Amino acid sequence: MKARIIFVLETTGLAGGIKNVFELADRLALCGYQTEIYALGGLPRWFPLAAPLRQFPNYHHLERELRRQDALKVATWWRTAPVVWSSCDPRRGGRGTPYYLVQDIEEYYYQDPDRPDIREQVLATYRLPMNYLTISSWVEEQLFSRFGQRAACISIAIDQGLFSPSRRDAAHNPNQIAACSRQSQPLKGYSVTREAVQLVHRRMPGIQFLTYGTEAERLPALPHRHVQAPDDREVAAIYKASGVFVQTSRHEGFGLPMLEAMACGTPVVCTKAEGNEEFCLDGWNCLLVDKDDAEAAARAIERVLCDPRLAEYLAANAVQTARQYNWPAVLAKLDTALASNIDREEFGG
Repeated sequence: MKARIIFVLETTGLAGGIKNVFELADRLALCGYQTEIYALGGLPRWFPLAAPLRQFPNYHHLERELRRQDALKVATWWRTAPVVWSSCDPRRGGRGTPYYLVQDIEEYYYQDPDRPDIREQVLATYRLPMNYLTISSWVEEQLFSRFGQRAACISIAIDQGLFSPSRRDAAHNPNQIAACSRQSQPLKGYSVTREAVQLVHRRMPGIQFLTYGTEAERLPALPHRHVQAPDDREVAAIYKASGVFVQTSRHEGFGLPMLEAMACGTPVVCTKAEGNEEFCLDGWNCLLVDKDDAEAAARAIERVLCDPRLAEYLAANAVQTARQYNWPAVLAKLDTALASNIDREEFGG
């Protein structure tokens, strides 16, 4: 049996970063690690989690129990980082080795100019002397250039068997535009996607708009259908049934849905949103547009829908790109990072 690993989460709701943590916990267990999850949220209904999960009513109770455990402890969100750090401090009765899986620079989620104190609390966690892991080259560069932290970039992966190209069947509609509806998350820029699709519809009345997600969407002015809270198999079917996938984020730490669509052979139109630019190459495997430019997004969508040769070219290159993001590669990098960790001694007061 390899090392014991405890992943520490705040919520267990549907989100790409949380899904990645669940995947890591389950897949590391298959590699011989003893994995557990400590969280404030309960068992997820949307993910078939195999790793044991312990739920706590608040951070105080979570930290008290975590301090008793001798394990590799992995913070996964900025609020969890001080908890993990403190639980490993031997001067406070702590044990174990602290890790910080940084999937984004989370100051982007706190843009209220009246609350700069919250942003500073977020940024302060990236100065903690922990063992840093990350999923994208953009986050890796940010951690080093802004905070002097060297992180092991383990990347991210998708289920290559599920998200894969397939023969086009009767369900495929080359004039269908797919998108994830995330109205409550301004950083995802869904309002720009919706505006772009409306512009396309005025010029190409034959298009269809298919959205998915946990947030219901109704667009009576468009030929539109929404799939509520689909599982991964249903999401893959949505990509494969569509002529283009659109995501107009204002910022991404990585951008997993774009990679999933690419893996399915669906052309992608997206914005230049930092983290996704690691794998989104304009004119090669997708079409990139500027943020908050609905007209540019609409024109890019129309290019894909009106030019089958371009769509095929982007899709073929996208599939090759997505194949690089596989679980054996991620687990090998993570295994190396865990085996060569630096057991930090400089605990603060």
